[in-house]
Amino acid sequence: MRIKTQTPLFDASLINEYRNLRILVVGDVMMDHYIQADVERTSPEAPVAVASVRSEDYVPGGAANVAANIKAMGAKVFLAGIIGRDDNAEILCSLLQKRGIGVSLLFRDPARPTTLKTRILSRGQQIIRIDREEKIPPPWSIHQKILRAISKRCSDIGGVVISDYAKGVCAPQFLKSLLRFMRQRHIPVLCDPKGLDFAKYRGVEALTPNFKETQEAAGMSLMDKASLKNAARKILKITQAKALVVTCGQSGVSLFIPGKPQLHIPAHAREVYDPTGAGDTFISHFALAFFSGCSFSQATEMGNYASAIAVARLGVAVVTPGELSSFIRSETFSTKKKSLEEMKVIVKNLKADRKKVVFTNGCFDLLHIGHIKFLQAARELGDCLIVGINTDASVRRIKGKGRPLINETERADLLSSLHFVDYVVLFDETTPEPLLHALKPDILVKGKNLRLEEIVGNDIVRKYGGEVYRLPFFSNISTSDLLKNIFENLKKQE
Repeated sequence: MRIKTQTPLFDASLINEYRNLRILVVGDVMMDHYIQADVERTSPEAPVAVASVRSEDYVPGGAANVAANIKAMGAKVFLAGIIGRDDNAEILCSLLQKRGIGVSLLFRDPARPTTLKTRILSRGQQIIRIDREEKIPPPWSIHQKILRAISKRCSDIGGVVISDYAKGVCAPQFLKSLLRFMRQRHIPVLCDPKGLDFAKYRGVEALTPNFKETQEAAGMSLMDKASLKNAARKILKITQAKALVVTCGQSGVSLFIPGKPQLHIPAHAREVYDPTGAGDTFISHFALAFFSGCSFSQATEMGNYASAIAVARLGVAVVTPGELSSFIRSETFSTKKKSLEEMKVIVKNLKADRKKVVFTNGCFDLLHIGHIKFLQAARELGDCLIVGINTDASVRRIKGKGRPLINETERADLLSSLHFVDYVVLFDETTPEPLLHALKPDILVKGKNLRLEEIVGNDIVRKYGGEVYRLPFFSNISTSDLLKNIFENLKKQE
């Protein structure tokens, strides 16, 4: 069985695009209630612990948590679902409105309570969870009200997320009507599923069940990679979905697309503190990326990053843009440096996803503003920028003794720290020609100081149909001038 391992490809500008999205979240709205307590003695009334309450907190849960995660990233979100006619409904609506999430699509059913999950914790550990809920589907008349309300908002919607917690909202008849309505309007739908009846999700673009949910829905024990693949194939056949993402906790996530090899992405979490709400975080960020135009693999990676942040916290957590950007950069810094063999696989996968690969090369000794602006402009020419760097031995052959001033490891690290540089690869040859033969980038970029015929490798690139770009100088600074000025200043100080 072929399994690809995803490598990071992240552009911080993607998060800025989220503010243009308008997403509908439909599903089981609930509220999470946390009671922090001290447990220091046993009750004299019975052999049970006595919990002395220190604090309590309410946060949106279920579909409401999905909406909160999407809103926190800057997108416009509409939340549709059912709540009770009780005090908890008032608390939940207030929490949502404070986050800028409207409640006009939340319909009240006096026959059911607002779903509430109360967790009592002591020293970071859950002691007990108390659920107040109703799992029976509501009357069809309420479902019809939701559908009518959604139809009035369809012009505002660019994508839909179904958050099913098996509390009755996502009944088969309701989902059939909802999916037919969205399909007629070419509005994509993603789903975080629950239960055994995955046939009711037929028509969604992608599903994101966890490992346990996948096992139960497929009706088979998942003992190894082969059985997971068979389960995925069965679910994809039932749902006719274009993709299935199985979240496997600390093992990472696996993406299945019909006709393509399985793609596994390792988990990024440094430490799992509390998995509560991780599925909500994953589907939220998967949806944000996918509705922004990302491929399924890129959307899976974004969901994987965000959920890694969420599980490192206690309770249901909302990830912010700053946190996500910072975390991704910290995770991808060391992973940008690749061997030629690794780069071959990466480029193959990028081209399979129809991404345009840009390549440039140099010694990059004493990185300066001219380099920065050049690399930034090069990245804008495509979807991925690969920078080839001469090794120390290669630099000495070209520049002579005394160079480089900065060793190859540090030069690679400096370039890797730039968010518009996607990958860095070292080469020991005098020219990058072997890299160009092996990687076949779509675009080779060099400076306008060189005529086209002077650019090393231009004949290689043009022969296989690639392009060669010459970018202008963005600064009058050069490494040689910098060194000359440094030595002259040192002499003056002697």
